[in-house]
Amino acid sequence: MPIYEYKCKKCGKISSYMERVDEFRILGRKCAHCGSRRTKKILSGFSTVKRTDMPTMINELKKYGPVNFVPGTPPVQGPPPGGCPYASESEQGNKED
Repeated sequence: MPIYEYKCKKCGKISSYMERVDEFRILGRKCAHCGSRRTKKILSGFSTVKRTDMPTMINELKKYGPVNFVPGTPPVQGPPPGGCPYASESEQGNKED
């Protein structure tokens, strides 16, 4: 079910309600803030999902200008330079046991 937003004509605040698409309301929705029924359905933002493969998406983006993607981070290979700062703590923890 989509979420519809209503703006209150009395207090000016916006309330959101889930409604069926085919639901018709003669009376306005009740304002969640002040209780007034003097509300008006407003147009709110929405999003959709477009499923495309990566090459198609890149070609579409190239129409608008140069595309420079940041390469992914390389996989971690071994301990960090200078060794692991917690290595000595874990060795001490094992000695105390």
